[in-house]
Amino acid sequence: MLNRIKEQPAVGKLIAQYDQLPRRDQQALTVLAIAVFLGILYFAVWAPAVNFHDEALSERERSAELLAWLEANRESLDRLSGARGEQGGAPVSSPEDGRALMSLVTRTASEAGLSLQRFEPSGNNAIRVWLEGAPFTEVASWLEQLNVGHGVQIDQASMDRQSDPGMVSVRLTLTI
Repeated sequence: MLNRIKEQPAVGKLIAQYDQLPRRDQQALTVLAIAVFLGILYFAVWAPAVNFHDEALSERERSAELLAWLEANRESLDRLSGARGEQGGAPVSSPEDGRALMSLVTRTASEAGLSLQRFEPSGNNAIRVWLEGAPFTEVASWLEQLNVGHGVQIDQASMDRQSDPGMVSVRLTLTI
């Protein structure tokens, strides 16, 4: 293979020019070529490999810390994940149809201290709800209660900020 490279006209020309250089220049050029080769080897191979290795070690350490945290908090995580399927030890009471959904939404809204401005059915298993001037935190906790406690999903939501701080106008489409 080295002979094939030497047979190339451009390479042969470079070898001829190298042979015509004085001995000290040949040595300097050889040292320079070795230095360039080592620089390329370091910056193109060694440094990226070391960086990849260091990043892999730090990722492994982060993963081990996460695993240790998950194992240490397994009970509370199981309890929280069980809360999605249970509320206070009782199974989720998911409404069966649009009428039950409407009843559930109006009942839970009044329990949360929210006044529904308007509501209407939207298909068989959905309801559209409007609230005006409602506190955002109460709306958010009410929606969380509907989702976690009753399996009600938010299909569409639009919230507009009111002039009073923390107050919003809300338009929702809730589905079973």
